[in-house]
Amino acid sequence: MKSGGYYDNISSAGPGLDRVKAWLRAFAGDAPAAEQRSMQHPTYPCFPGLANRPFPPVETAPGALLLERSIDVIREEYLALRDEDLLRYTPPSMDKYWGVYLFAHMGVDTEALTRRCPRTSQLIRSLPRVCLDYPWGDALFSIHASRSHLAAHCSIDNLRVRCHLGIRIPEGCRIRVGSQTRQWQEGRSLLFEDSFEHEVWNEGSERRAILIVDFWHPDLTDLEIEAISAGFRKKEVRSLFLLERLAMLERPPEPHIRHIQAQVLAQQHDPRVQEYWR
Repeated sequence: MKSGGYYDNISSAGPGLDRVKAWLRAFAGDAPAAEQRSMQHPTYPCFPGLANRPFPPVETAPGALLLERSIDVIREEYLALRDEDLLRYTPPSMDKYWGVYLFAHMGVDTEALTRRCPRTSQLIRSLPRVCLDYPWGDALFSIHASRSHLAAHCSIDNLRVRCHLGIRIPEGCRIRVGSQTRQWQEGRSLLFEDSFEHEVWNEGSERRAILIVDFWHPDLTDLEIEAISAGFRKKEVRSLFLLERLAMLERPPEPHIRHIQAQVLAQQHDPRVQEYWR
């Protein structure tokens, strides 16, 4: 970001990007990071001035309510998927099978590869403040095996609010975020911030299935979102962690890898990248 001019462009910008400036200085080690809350330990420095909460009210992300209204369409397309349509996600924190159907991965539209769920994909991309251009924002069907456990961990940043829409929720499923534990409900959205330590259990006898969609934190301004997206959309930035994240997929298909790499290269021409990295 420094060698490519992005850091200097942000530093010389107006007061509307003062919080982004502070965040970049914390990345560079030139200033202290924003204070973290209890049990909040993201990989990146905390972005300053955001009201982070383990479980925000669902109204925090209007798109989460729109997903609830479309549960019938979403469930229908999920049920039409075959096991071979799913990729296996294998982070060290998961002890059993974790299947995923990716709509957006690393800032790239990946549903375009298979087109198995076109109505759900179109709906997701129409949602207000959906976080898909940023490489740590995700949209996917997430399927956990019965009697599985996702160990406690924190995510990468405090910039997003994550929505879980319940699709198939057997008895014995729960999620802990910080010190609070909740259960999913079929057809209902649950919001949480994954910068806080979180842990998931499926103690039931069937698979648990949810739709995950990330939204930008409501306290971020449109200008801040534009600047952050441009910073992480640059090919050289995503290349720092692209292969590492792809490695968490068990034997990702070669077309999937080629598609993501090609789109990352094509997105170099995004006007936002051109503006902020000139």
